Amino acid sequence: MSDKKHMVVAGGGRVGRRVSQFFMQRGYEVTVIEQDRDRADQQAAAATDIVVGDATHPSVLAGALTDETTVIGALTDSDSTNLAVCLAANTYQPELRTVARIADADGDEYGQFVDDVVFPERASVKTAVNALSGSDVRTFEEVTGEMEVFDIRVADGATLAGEPLSDVDLPAGSLVISAAGGARTATSETRLEAGERYIVAADPDAADTVIAAFRNG
Repeated sequence: MSDKKHMVVAGGGRVGRRVSQFFMQRGYEVTVIEQDRDRADQQAAAATDIVVGDATHPSVLAGALTDETTVIGALTDSDSTNLAVCLAANTYQPELRTVARIADADGDEYGQFVDDVVFPERASVKTAVNALSGSDVRTFEEVTGEMEVFDIRVADGATLAGEPLSDVDLPAGSLVISAAGGARTATSETRLEAGERYIVAADPDAADTVIAAFRNG
């Protein structure tokens, strides 16, 4: 198995395209399944691989999944399609994280079948990114401009774990704002403890390096 993380996105619309771009920039390999040929062509630059087909067809879905696939996001405009895709994916790989876009007003009920639900009225790109990322890295939805702000956990094996900020060499254009998930303002003496969460702001061109430092150093 390679070190690359792989994700599958079913649906090549606006959210699907931007979500796949985000994860490509974070080092993921992304396969997008889209049955509309024109929309699939528009997606080409935002994914590692494009599968033109219906994601509910077993042969199409099975062909998109790999041994490295960690998460699948079903982001089409059909609740039934999204649920079917997630359930089918879990039959192939039970450990996959599954995220479904659900428009149904009673969409909370779908939580028993998938790991996370994204509602259209809250379905900005960052909402979908947060759901697909799980709990380790979350972006804030109300940040203005190009700056990215993360709520990020220090991985156990990160080289900066246990180090005070004064000794940590983070890239220019980044700043640790607070410790312990926002409970305390960070200072030069703040230690970045493994397992703890920190709020970090970064310019777009520094974001990848910051995340890598917190996740694995």
